[in-house]
Amino acid sequence: MGYVVPTFPLSVLSKLLDPGAALRFCERVDICVHGYDEDARELNELPEVRDFIYKLDDKFPYWCYFLSKLAAGLMFILSYFCPPHLAPDARDRIWKERIAEYLTRRGFPALNHSCGTIGCSGSEIKRLTDRVAEYIVNGVDHSEA
Repeated sequence: MGYVVPTFPLSVLSKLLDPGAALRFCERVDICVHGYDEDARELNELPEVRDFIYKLDDKFPYWCYFLSKLAAGLMFILSYFCPPHLAPDARDRIWKERIAEYLTRRGFPALNHSCGTIGCSGSEIKRLTDRVAEYIVNGVDHSEA
C-alpha cells in the first residue's frame, strides 16, 4: 500500500473550493512542510515529501490560483515536479521544460477551473495567468509586500 495523504491537509484545502472561499483566498494562501529541520537535504530531495506533494497535487491541483505570489509556496510546489540533484545548466533547462509541462497539463487548467467556479472574467483569468508566469520568471513579487 502506497503513501496516503493525511486527511487534515486535504480537508483544509478542500474548503477553499467553496465559491465564496475561493473568491476570498485567491492568491492569499501559502504552504510549508514541517518536521524535517534536522535533515540536511532539501525538502524536494526527500522521497517521502515528494510522494506527499504528488499525492496532494493529485487531489488539489489549484496552486496557481490560491498560492500567494508574495511567498515561495508556488515555487516550492513546482520544485517537486522537477528532478532533484541536477547540475545548474541542466537544472535551468530541465526545470523550464518540466514546469511548462506541469502548467500546461495541470496548473493552468486548474486555475481556469477555479476561475470558472466563481465567474471570473476573461481579463481576470489573463491577469492571474500572467501573475503566475511573472512569478516563475522573476520569483517572489516583493512590490506588494
